[in-house]
Amino acid sequence: MSSHERLVTALEGGTPDRIPFSPFLAYVWESLPQAVQDAGQLAFHHRIGADPLWRGAPCPVQASLPESVQTRTWHEGPRRVIETVTPVGSLRRAYLKTAAAGDQTEFLVEHPLKTENDYRIQLWIEEHTQFFLDMGPVDEHLAGDGREGLSIGMLLPRAKSAFQDMVEHLAGTEELAYALADFADTVEALWEAMVANDLRAAAIALEAPYVYYLTWEDSGTQNYSPRAYRRYIASEVAQWATLLAGAGKRYIQHACGHLEAILEPMKASGAFGVESLSPPPTGNIALAEARSLVGDDWPIVGGIEPTQFLNLSLDELTPYVEQVLADGTGPTGSARYVLANSDSCPPGVTVAKFAAVAEVARRWRP
Repeated sequence: MSSHERLVTALEGGTPDRIPFSPFLAYVWESLPQAVQDAGQLAFHHRIGADPLWRGAPCPVQASLPESVQTRTWHEGPRRVIETVTPVGSLRRAYLKTAAAGDQTEFLVEHPLKTENDYRIQLWIEEHTQFFLDMGPVDEHLAGDGREGLSIGMLLPRAKSAFQDMVEHLAGTEELAYALADFADTVEALWEAMVANDLRAAAIALEAPYVYYLTWEDSGTQNYSPRAYRRYIASEVAQWATLLAGAGKRYIQHACGHLEAILEPMKASGAFGVESLSPPPTGNIALAEARSLVGDDWPIVGGIEPTQFLNLSLDELTPYVEQVLADGTGPTGSARYVLANSDSCPPGVTVAKFAAVAEVARRWRP
């Protein structure tokens, strides 16, 4: 089988010639030898014998705002500040780079929504956002690395559900909880406008040739309760899933956190499967337990826990990956499963370790 055939067969419940291994290269890529980086990610997959799964391939939809909205950027000491100026008020956010030597990772340290009026400004922004189809990046990707393997397209320009965007980018976990207690109607009005925009964008995204889509949902109950997940996220995912299913397409949920309490509502919402599931300590549910919970007919992508991938020796990695494969494919050995390191990969994982995992997957049989 080609990598494309192998991945689709594994996801759709057929019998692949072997279990696909599709590494997730976020964060580790920049730590690999420069010659590896220069050759590119597709060449890296060829080198180690893996199956390219292009998570979050370019979104076919772009968002635009009126010319009356202006953005200003400046630095306050080490902080990079961005101000969005609208006819109804301004929003300010700030970013700070990590202090680690040589690491250019930047973190959001000041969220833009701090007061009730800030939520009203963001509502105005949502009400004045337009969406349009832009196939240029999609076509470029599919003609490049995306010509092999399987591309899972980014469904939305914001790359997350409305509530997850509030949690991560707009308000933050703690302040969003206070806002829902202090002025719930205003928060709900913004959330509803964001959901409506997401559905408009998703309808346009159907024009792309992708069959599978995801968002960087980062699902996990570290940042919200199971009840909030069902109320705000699963309800929106259900609308995406229905829309996509009507066009013969599928939504796979990127979920890299604590999933024990939300895997069942995730499946019930209509998500086709889960991507980046991680056992403890990164996650909070063992792969075998997750498989038992969702059944053999629901695809799971992931299973290799990041700290284990980093800390195990090459000799220790082989039996570990064999157990991951057994847990992922379930007692029957036929569950829908794609082997992967879960979500991001710590810098320091070597090319030799990726190659060793690929070799285990090539020769493993249930």
